Amino acid sequence: MPAMLTSSSSRYDAIVVGGGHNGLVVAAYLGRAGLKTLVVEASPRLGGPAATVEFMPGYSTTLANSPGSLEPKIVRELELERYGLSFVRPDPTLVQPLGTDALYVGWRDPARNNAQIEAFAPGEAARYAAFFAYLQNFADRLGISIFEPPPSLQHLTRNLSRLEDQEAFSRIFFGSVRDLMDEFELAPQTKALIAPLAVVGGQAAPSTPGTPFNLMMRPLSLASLREAGGQDPRLIPLRGSTGLPVGGMGAIINALRDSVIAHGGTVMTSEPVASIRTNGEEVLGIVTAGGLAFEAPIVVSAINPRTTVATLLDDVTNWGELKPKMMRKSLRGRAFKVVLALDGMPRFAGATSDAEAASFACTQFRIAPTLDYLEQGHMDMLAGRLSDKPVIWGLCPSMTSPSLAPAGKHVLSLNVGNAPYHLRDGTWAEGRDILAKRAIAKLSEFMPTLPGMISDYRIIDPTQFESEFGLVEANITHGDTLPANMFWMRPMPGLHAYRTPTRGLYLSGNGSWPGNYISGIAGHNTSQEVLRDLQAQRRPATQVLAGVGSH
Repeated sequence: MPAMLTSSSSRYDAIVVGGGHNGLVVAAYLGRAGLKTLVVEASPRLGGPAATVEFMPGYSTTLANSPGSLEPKIVRELELERYGLSFVRPDPTLVQPLGTDALYVGWRDPARNNAQIEAFAPGEAARYAAFFAYLQNFADRLGISIFEPPPSLQHLTRNLSRLEDQEAFSRIFFGSVRDLMDEFELAPQTKALIAPLAVVGGQAAPSTPGTPFNLMMRPLSLASLREAGGQDPRLIPLRGSTGLPVGGMGAIINALRDSVIAHGGTVMTSEPVASIRTNGEEVLGIVTAGGLAFEAPIVVSAINPRTTVATLLDDVTNWGELKPKMMRKSLRGRAFKVVLALDGMPRFAGATSDAEAASFACTQFRIAPTLDYLEQGHMDMLAGRLSDKPVIWGLCPSMTSPSLAPAGKHVLSLNVGNAPYHLRDGTWAEGRDILAKRAIAKLSEFMPTLPGMISDYRIIDPTQFESEFGLVEANITHGDTLPANMFWMRPMPGLHAYRTPTRGLYLSGNGSWPGNYISGIAGHNTSQEVLRDLQAQRRPATQVLAGVGSH
């Protein structure tokens, strides 16, 4: 049995390990419920992938480009606007080249957007609408709430008595997005717009089984809770509709931090946690790498669950096979980033005026012009090759938040998918410039003036995502989001409902259900389970585990 924490330790009602957005969401909810809460973050910066980083002198951005999944419910309940969060909502919401001579512009006006989609092929706007209505109808039929722990398989399928619902289940969970789009006879251009959301930056190919499920997060969110009024950003399926935080993504983190502090919370940075202390059955607190000890009957680890289990827990004698199973879990990351310092505004070739060019530069863009482009990029990644077909999700955040770059200058943030963590030939020290140049060259096909604007650049390769930002195997979501790693499999059976076999220890973050990038849902859900357990007078661990999956 490990030694008890010393009497000189500071004591809290709850400790949150990891100051990413989910950890801060947990702490904010617990603080509002009256718990004295401590957040401990290893990095000098809060926020994880949403932390503002000065990549070059005067040029700042974040690993994550946009808050496309941020839940309106969480923004409202935590009163983040009260703590300074505000959004600018660009129109259009998205720009995506569909070949060198075609540019999709995602206008907020449905009629204007439908006219553009209808131009792809007669009747295409109706087929496009029917495709997303199919996903929403299936989410409604499932009858589950994304704001609860993941349902068991029995609970998930209990409402699927109709043959057409069972067919939809099979198509979405086991089929590919390529096949599903073929079923709706969508035009090639429409397929190219939808598929990047299903393959999520290269973690899969359009032909990969289970990829339609990656389109289900917004439908499941809408099925769980409809927002009042007609401005719900989740109603625009191609994303970008949430808008951009004034001040960049770090503004979300600042508002969450201030919410935590306003409700009595304490936030520590530059303090890595060395161990989570237990007595074999229940959690006792934490000890930091600097030797600080803190006691708490509740510890929520909002970092990668594999890191939590493999390196932080000092006693897992009652965990059975859970630790070795977690140690074997592959994360298969593929993150790669290029940050460009520009001497002027980036301009798409398809812009017809300076005003239109500026409106396009304010919004996010994607470079993934065809399904075959996505397929080849993914195959290159699986083979450990540096692809000449990089999938790019980009944003020029300084257009809407000028403070992120010097006056008259801009910062261009490029998230490049399908970058293999393990290269077949050579090392990332050799390959990083090659892939960065390929990404810039591809983007320059659609922004011809870009090369002449670049004054400086910074590359973050997959090994640096891990070493500098703590993202194990360069996986920004702590595991892929295909069905095999979702619901009761996130992060694995027995740890999937936020509780663990150690009483008082909970898992949160993107490695827990439902993942979903910068949404905050995992943090919300974990906090609610902590509060439920407190209300139930801390049920014994055996009872807690017996209830896992019963939702």
